[in-house]
Amino acid sequence: MAYQPGEVIEGRYKILDRLGEGAHGIVFRARDVETRGEVALKFLKAGLGLDQEFNRRLEREATAMAKLRGTCAVYVHGLRLNHDGMTYLVMDMLRGMDLEKYLRRAEDVGGRIKAQKLLTILRPVAETLSQAHRQNVVHRDLKPANIMVLKEGGVRLLDFGLVKLLDEHSLTGEGIVAGSPSYIAPEAWKGDPSALDHRIDIYSLGMIVFRALSGTTPVTSGQVLEILQWATQGKRPSLKAHRPKLPDAIDGWVAKALAANPDERFQDVQTMWATLEGLLNPEPQSPF
Repeated sequence: MAYQPGEVIEGRYKILDRLGEGAHGIVFRARDVETRGEVALKFLKAGLGLDQEFNRRLEREATAMAKLRGTCAVYVHGLRLNHDGMTYLVMDMLRGMDLEKYLRRAEDVGGRIKAQKLLTILRPVAETLSQAHRQNVVHRDLKPANIMVLKEGGVRLLDFGLVKLLDEHSLTGEGIVAGSPSYIAPEAWKGDPSALDHRIDIYSLGMIVFRALSGTTPVTSGQVLEILQWATQGKRPSLKAHRPKLPDAIDGWVAKALAANPDERFQDVQTMWATLEGLLNPEPQSPF
């Protein structure tokens, strides 16, 4: 599979350029020749597009995102099959910057995102995760790079490629660890996908908050073994050490959000997020 700019998929979607790629997928910007609007097309990478298991993953991604219409999950227009046998997703074309780049832009000039701004950005993500979990959908790969801050305002939650539907069998084999190392929950490192539930998303969201407000992750070496050891055995970090003006209780929130034992973690996103809002966005004091 080597689609080029100018090529028209199914006589309808004219490829304009390549937007990016991940471990399994590649995304193109395209023009819908019927509506004249722009869309994003997500194909599986070469060598995977005709693999039944990876096609089932793409189908699950479409199913999960369809369940989340009305939330900040990126909108999927459909799952289609090209004449060459390649399955692909047709999605909204988004313009903006992913949260990782957004954070680094401020950090490169010595700044740091304000707590109130972070709440504004992540609030729709937390609401989307709450709805997803109620429908037995686990994102499984939450990280700043999968949150798009839109130019026109608002955010979109991206890349449900590793999604886990709790009422269906897992497509990840035993011993395979899925996700991005710094944001992987401790229990996910064990490689038993059947043991995972929505609390892995809670851990990842907690890590996103920590990384955004502190400017770093607990393990900065990037070494997978060090990240694994810290996630499963390490002392939970102090966010207040990085941001002294935050309330003392923020470190208790971090410890609970990032607890190695999922039973000691926040058990639902609503409680986790409401607690964070209470710490960072307290009710204004009455002047009377």
